[in-house]
Parts: sequence; C-alpha cells; structure tokens
Amino acid sequence: CEGDLKSYMVSCPDWLLVKDNHSKNWMDLDNKMTETIALVRAIGYKYFLMPEDPAMLVRSEEVEKLCFSVMNSMVYLINKICFAPNNTNPDGTDFDPEYARNRFLVKYQQFARKVEEHVAGPFIMGDTLPIHADYLLYACLSDIKNFAPQAITEDSKLGVFMDKFWSYRSPIRRWFKSNESKHGEYIRPPVPHIMELLPED
Repeated sequence: CEGDLKSYMVSCPDWLLVKDNHSKNWMDLDNKMTETIALVRAIGYKYFLMPEDPAMLVRSEEVEKLCFSVMNSMVYLINKICFAPNNTNPDGTDFDPEYARNRFLVKYQQFARKVEEHVAGPFIMGDTLPIHADYLLYACLSDIKNFAPQAITEDSKLGVFMDKFWSYRSPIRRWFKSNESKHGEYIRPPVPHIMELLPED
C-alpha cells in the first residue's frame, strides 16, 4: 500500500492486536487475515464505509471474527491435513480435492449459520449501502466459492447477499468482474496454491 494507506495496520481492531505471547493469534501465524482485516478497516475509514451506529459496529466486528476464523480454518485444513507429501495417493498425487472440500464444508456450514444471523439482508445493515465488513465478507465468500462451489447456493441468504453485492455499483464490484480478479484468491492464497491443485473441468 502507498500514500495514506501505507500505515493501514494502525486500523487493526483491538481483538486482533497481539499484546503479549499469550494473546497471539495462533490460527493466523503468517498474519495474512490480520493484515486483510486491518486494510479493509483502513479503507473503510478513508471512504466512510465504517458504520457510525455502535450496535452496527459490534455486528460488523462479529462478521470480521467469523471471516477470520473460516478463512484460516480453510487454509490450515488444506495445508496441514489435506496436503500431505508423506501420504502419496495411488495415482501419484498428494492432494485430494474432494476430501479437502468435504472436510471444509462441515466448517463452512457452521460459519454460514453464524454469519447469517448478522446479515440483516441483503447486506449486513439491511437494504442499504454496503459497509466495510460487506466487502470483506464478499471477498471471503468468493474464495470459498472458488474452492467449494457447492457450499453457497443461490437461494441461501449468503447466496442472495453475493448476488446483491455483485449487482451493486461500485469500483470494487467492477474489479471483481475484471480479468485481474480471476488470478488466484483474494484473501488467503495457500501454499500450495489451491487453484494449481484442483483438477481442470
């Protein structure tokens, strides 16, 4: 980041700040989700996307926490459980995408039930303009849909949210529709890279 967003980590919320060795976010040891949430907040403050109502700010923070958890769970599962170089499959591969998807879908269903409680519909604050956490949620759901397309159905509350966000007129929406957005994941490109491991249709 450049300019006034160069110091985006000053926008890191208190619940993500590392105060000592006992308060480290062990799920996010590479700090990617921590940095992402701080950056989204910094953009939110700059472009007036942060909710002013205290109750809505609390709600958006709960969405941040859920996104933090599900994205780190997905990457941990793929890197530490489903990608096992020492357990090579008979076909010579060391990654089973269907096993990875099935394991993750259990986590996703738990996430979806909780996050839907905080989405008034279609956006977090209701039928109004998106706030910073809507952009974070959409990016996370886009990554999830790339990895497990069956996770989000069109008629589900989060499916409706994605459709509404996709239709919302904004520069960020136009970026999501650009060719640039199609390269990799938006939030957490794991190692190995998910899209390099998935078989072609």
